[in-house]
Amino acid sequence: MIKTYHLRTGLMLILAGSLAACLKSNPPIQSQRYSLPEVQASTAVQQNNPAVTSRQTLVLNRIQLADYLDSDRIVVQLSDITLHPARDHLWVDNLSQELQRGLRNRLSNRLPATSVVDPLPGAPLNAPSLQLTIDQFHGQINGYAVLSGQWQLLSADRKPVQSQPFKFTTPLAESGYPALVRALGNNLDLLSDQIAAQLKQKP
Repeated sequence: MIKTYHLRTGLMLILAGSLAACLKSNPPIQSQRYSLPEVQASTAVQQNNPAVTSRQTLVLNRIQLADYLDSDRIVVQLSDITLHPARDHLWVDNLSQELQRGLRNRLSNRLPATSVVDPLPGAPLNAPSLQLTIDQFHGQINGYAVLSGQWQLLSADRKPVQSQPFKFTTPLAESGYPALVRALGNNLDLLSDQIAAQLKQKP
């Protein structure tokens, strides 16, 4: 309880400073850019294992984001009706690119017998594809990071095979944007675990 209180207080102080900076006419002193944590290579070595001879292909379609997320700003939810995009705390790339790269790497790590690739513009699809819609990918003032949305597996001829909603919540280890980014990365790990587990059950 005490830890949650301190996390909430820390986030409130950070956001108060960020909001105050937005009200000033002076430009920000320094912007910080963040990227999602790298994938741990615990299973990546299996991709070079001679025993893995059968390679399938999975196309990861462009991730669809809620409009408020489709930028390079990290978002924090201040109340049940208020969302604040930070001015000085930014993603390295647009969030859609961060998520596309992060999810592709995580799925490749968890599915050693599958080549997870981005769609090639204009190229016909001849492999199953994964489609994601993300509604939430932000911090909350009470010290949590949340990820929610829905994923859908499509066959090579674009017919729905499986659809599943998801929601993951991770508490921040400490106050601050670095802890928020790591917690969001953990949520993406959990989503990747869920998708990989379901795909491994497919024939």
